[in-house]
Amino acid sequence: MGPFDIAVEKLEFARVRQRVARYAVSDAARDLIEHMLPLADPTLVQAELGRVTALKRLLEVEDALPLEGMHHIRPAVQKAGVEGSLLTPRELSQVGSTLRASRVLRSAVHKRRDAHPAVWELVDALPFDKVLEFNIEQAIDETGAVRATASRELQSIRRAIADRYDDLRKRLESVLRGVSDQGFSQDEIITTREGRMVIPVKVEHKKRVPGFIHSASSSGATVFIEPTETLELNNEIRSLQFQEQREVDRILRELTIAVGAQKPALLRMVEVLATVDVLQAKAKYSIEILGVEPRVDGADVVHLREARHPLLIAHHGRQGTVPLDLDLGGSSTTLLISGPNAGGKSVALKCLGVFALMTQCGLHIPAREDAVMPVFTAMFVDIGDEQSIESDLSTFSSHLTNLKTIVRGATSQSLVLIDEIGTGTDPAEGGALAAAVLERLTKLRALTIATTHHGALKMFAHETPGIENGAMEFDQKTLAPTYRFRPGVPGSSYALEMADRLGFPPDLMERSRVLLGGDHMRLDTLLQELEVSAQEHRETSDRLKAERARAEALVIEYTQKVAGLTKESRELKRKAADDARAIVERANATIEQAVKAIREQNASRESVREARAQVTTVRAAIEELAQTPEPEPVAEAAPGGPLKPGMTVVLSGKTEAGEVEAISPDGRTATVVFGIVRMRVPVHELEATRKRKSARPSPSSSYPEKPEEVERELDLRGMTGDEALPLVDKFIDAAILAGLHRVDVIHGKGTGALRRRVTEFLANHPRVRSYRLGEWNEGGTGATVVELADQ
Repeated sequence: MGPFDIAVEKLEFARVRQRVARYAVSDAARDLIEHMLPLADPTLVQAELGRVTALKRLLEVEDALPLEGMHHIRPAVQKAGVEGSLLTPRELSQVGSTLRASRVLRSAVHKRRDAHPAVWELVDALPFDKVLEFNIEQAIDETGAVRATASRELQSIRRAIADRYDDLRKRLESVLRGVSDQGFSQDEIITTREGRMVIPVKVEHKKRVPGFIHSASSSGATVFIEPTETLELNNEIRSLQFQEQREVDRILRELTIAVGAQKPALLRMVEVLATVDVLQAKAKYSIEILGVEPRVDGADVVHLREARHPLLIAHHGRQGTVPLDLDLGGSSTTLLISGPNAGGKSVALKCLGVFALMTQCGLHIPAREDAVMPVFTAMFVDIGDEQSIESDLSTFSSHLTNLKTIVRGATSQSLVLIDEIGTGTDPAEGGALAAAVLERLTKLRALTIATTHHGALKMFAHETPGIENGAMEFDQKTLAPTYRFRPGVPGSSYALEMADRLGFPPDLMERSRVLLGGDHMRLDTLLQELEVSAQEHRETSDRLKAERARAEALVIEYTQKVAGLTKESRELKRKAADDARAIVERANATIEQAVKAIREQNASRESVREARAQVTTVRAAIEELAQTPEPEPVAEAAPGGPLKPGMTVVLSGKTEAGEVEAISPDGRTATVVFGIVRMRVPVHELEATRKRKSARPSPSSSYPEKPEEVERELDLRGMTGDEALPLVDKFIDAAILAGLHRVDVIHGKGTGALRRRVTEFLANHPRVRSYRLGEWNEGGTGATVVELADQ
């Protein structure tokens, strides 16, 4: 067996390949995907991942590549290369269709070569033969039949056959009427037997109609006779049919020779088309799982954040799958995972194994963009029960056999996955053997993950350099696993807690604790208290992060609004100054006219000077107003005296009211509760108000009333992500209330930015079960089909 065969089987990688194969267009590509195996060369792996990334980028902004019309023509091309062979019309039709698909694909990518040079590099050398494609299309129709226009000789023969058939039918109709008039025929129907046209005659009158009997009906009541007077015409038709077949064979032979002459180019074309089809299928699968290209260039460590098992995503949706954060390699090459049964230990182990297979098969992985994966030369997996009656192997014997194979074959470039190491025998002996195996693998620097319930192994991992403990979290409040991985600490198995939860008799539980022993109970209690402390710390951290994000959002909103109001104020003052300046100019013109009139009437110079001085004074005042710089905004002090706990306040320039919870000792800051957010705010930024404080929204208030009629699609084209996401949220709420299970979100193709914002939003929406890009008849990559969760 190969170095990855057991891993492929044990990790159910065939199911991943099947999901990828759904996106392939051709049978050849589907076959390649369903049988693909990991590559062991980092350069080849990186190149394949890069090609998938290039195809994915194209699909995010363009339609899918035109691959329709591809067929599995390799056998036909091989056959055409054999001297004397003859391809059938259907085989030639498929060759022509594939030639056309190759030409169309190359032309489509050529138009996009500047935007997607890596994709163009894939198809640049794609062979095509317009002459052969044209000749096949002219000779063979879409149904796989030879066209009458394939040659002049064939057209002439088929026209002659048609003419003879017309003459024969007319002659037979005349004979049949005469026979029917004499009552010799039961039905006036002309039919065909053995390629010759005949008429039905009652069996008792068969000797009264001269001709050749070809057959009889199943009941024997009717015989089918070819009348003597039509024998010559039937003979002529048969002769023409033989000529037709010879001409058809000649045409097929010429086309077969032409195909055989292009055998190397056609085989290369088949290979390139299948490769492009496979890459596009991988790219579409990456879009489905929100996959990323992991870094593999010389990496000897595993670094995964927000990793999700692809099969769990398919079954539970992205939102329903708990992510895994994992680091392995460097100073610690072995990870020992402990924790409760059904807590996710095996899933974490399998997740890394599947990611390794996906990476080395050129598939993107569902994790964060900073993912790093090594390229392994071999994978060793010991998962499940392999006891065999035929081979006389017990469960423990089969595990021993696997461990022996692992220890003998593992190297520093191997990945080793062992589930429930050391089980199936005496705990002390099994634990000792497991410790020896883990120690050997650690010295070999093989990246290893093992799961266990052995307490002794947890202590061994703690004391041994290169081995690190890890645990699957257990919720002490609900007594249920959370499926979250915690590195650096061992976990308790929680066997007694789970038995207690299932309703075991109290006296039996108490006796179990006594028999377990004080030391073990103290260690278990310590682990549980550590887990409770860690959970409380994480919950507090998550709550603080949420409150900080809310506060930062409020500060940004406040700053933007202040800046907007300041700008608006400046604009208004500038406009007012311009208007005033225009008024003065008009007034100045009026005064000048008045001065002119006064002069003409011999007014005194003193009165004129006074009038002009007044105009100058007004103009200077307006100019000073227009040029006065806008003062920096200064927060107003809270009106109505000092703030006190319990008062209702608003932020300066804001409308959302909150309640003062406390005032700092120096009186400069106040703690204010706005809805579910608690903030420390400078007192001079607060204003007392009589508005009612914001109330915490009740669960029911976040749901709109059920609409009478809801659209099944939402068109977001032309919007930004910030404009679109609130509409998507309301649309999903309305669809859920209306009882819909599927809706369509139309975001267009464009640059793909809006599609990415929408899919990221859907990936984290609690009411979305799954989503995918539309098929060709659903809008393609310009639309996303959303499956809603049952309520």
